[in-house]
Amino acid sequence: MQIKVSGKNLDIGNSLREFTIKEIENLIDKYVGESINSTVTIAKDNRLFYVEVRLYLAKGFILKTNGSSDDPYKAVSISLERLEERIKRHKNRIKNKQKRATWEVGALNATKYIIERKDSNNDLDEEHLIIVDKESFILTFSVSEAVMKLDLGDLPVVVFKNGDTNRINIVYKRPDGHIGWIDYKE
Repeated sequence: MQIKVSGKNLDIGNSLREFTIKEIENLIDKYVGESINSTVTIAKDNRLFYVEVRLYLAKGFILKTNGSSDDPYKAVSISLERLEERIKRHKNRIKNKQKRATWEVGALNATKYIIERKDSNNDLDEEHLIIVDKESFILTFSVSEAVMKLDLGDLPVVVFKNGDTNRINIVYKRPDGHIGWIDYKE
């Protein structure tokens, strides 16, 4: 198990680091029971401390939570309480799942592009786009597993290969709060 605790523009002390690691280890031992990786980032803005926790589970699931408070220990505790709720929800969904899709060992290769806009006064200026590409994979999920990944990872969209139909599918969060599903048929 690897737990990385770091400060963003902040030097965190050994006491806070040890407290955070101990609490995450207790949470993992209680609910997960397997060796997984986790990152914790603690930042300070004016008088508030912000804590972001990411737990990297098997099969590509990432549980992400955050918390804030004027006390760094309380911010860590708030974030870990939210993480505990997400872990319970994740375990219940898996436990209650009737039909499990098979996970393929080989995932499809894909390239992820991130497009950002530079501040520019001239809309006709074509140099205001920056494109960053990153190697990524399209994993095989059932629709319910993709929705679970979308919800637990707090992601806006998940692209996946449907285990039942072997087609590329997309699930996304709609502006009205519901979840949309696109089944790509060739």
